[in-house]
Amino acid sequence: MNMVMKKMITLTVLVIFAAAAMLTGGCGGTSQEVVIGNLQDLSGPTSVWGNAVTRGAEIAVEKLNAKGGIDGKKIKLVTMDTKGDVQEAIKAYNRLADQEKAIAVLGPPVSNIGIALAPIANQKKVPIVGSFIDPRVTIGQDGKAQPAMFLMQPSSVQYGEIMASYAVEKLGLKKIAILYDQSNAFAVSLINPFKAYAQSVGAKIVAEEVYAKGDKDFKTQLSKIKESGADALYVPNYIQDLVITMKQRKQVGLEIPVIGGLDFAPPFASLLNDPEAATDCYFANNFSDSEPQLAEVKKAYMDKFKEEPVNKVYLGYDKILIIAEAVKKGGSVKPEDVMKGMAQVKDIQGTTGVITLSPNNHQPVGLSMVMYKIEKGKYVDLGRYVPEKHKK
Repeated sequence: MNMVMKKMITLTVLVIFAAAAMLTGGCGGTSQEVVIGNLQDLSGPTSVWGNAVTRGAEIAVEKLNAKGGIDGKKIKLVTMDTKGDVQEAIKAYNRLADQEKAIAVLGPPVSNIGIALAPIANQKKVPIVGSFIDPRVTIGQDGKAQPAMFLMQPSSVQYGEIMASYAVEKLGLKKIAILYDQSNAFAVSLINPFKAYAQSVGAKIVAEEVYAKGDKDFKTQLSKIKESGADALYVPNYIQDLVITMKQRKQVGLEIPVIGGLDFAPPFASLLNDPEAATDCYFANNFSDSEPQLAEVKKAYMDKFKEEPVNKVYLGYDKILIIAEAVKKGGSVKPEDVMKGMAQVKDIQGTTGVITLSPNNHQPVGLSMVMYKIEKGKYVDLGRYVPEKHKK
């Protein structure tokens, strides 16, 4: 092969590589698209929530793409299954950040996973916006915000205080028992704020029972709670455990109000499939079904999936809106700029309320909650509620 031919081949190869570089964006996808990662449990113990978040995100992506996408680029949502496992989540995040070149990632509503991902996300500078409510996900041991971690619903401290206030100050319950999974960061993060607030307004914790991940029989703990004379039970646990707890609560004859977390939201009552067991339960939700900002999203969801949306659908939808706004605030689709923009998100109308993220702790500012009661399998809207402490 002569020298001229070699030069021609070399030039051709360089042209091909240059063309490929022009087509491939440094921030994921091609020059015509931008990648957003979605990290959810699609097949594990919290798959009910993971699939709901994913579907809500898909609705938001379709809506934004119909309007031109983000920064003039169509959004490509890349979803990966964590299977509810921390190690699976870490592997999936690394792939989204390193191979898929995501500009940001939707995190799952699972605090254990959020805590594990925080140092990795901080190092890779690909931000995660999630609904993991344990403050340790967004605030480091030094008291400063985790640079890459953002929460888009009230933290466990805010939520625990709301539920304690409603139980004691609104319902007049003074002797409270607690049952929770001691291995679950989500549940554990809700316990101390609830206890501290309840005791500060005159309530007494008369029993505190725990169990471990994977346990299926809570009748011994529930019987002890019955003997304690408690007039309310606080259970800030995951949905699959709540289904078991409510069935066994009925079996042991524990007929007292139950105070819980967001896992009491639909489809909890339908999964229990027993109206007599799904009764006298209270929780705070992100939204009310009667609020007008839900109408468009609800219709789009029902047209696409032929079923009623649950609350995590709206969280998934709003996470995409937050990322889109963060791109505007940050000025580009580079992950580091999106991360900077995330801390500047202010007053965007989401389905769950008007969302502002604090630059100090990367948690939402001023989001109120809607109280619900489950009575014989039916959800009753009790209106928005804010403790007096939170009004100051």
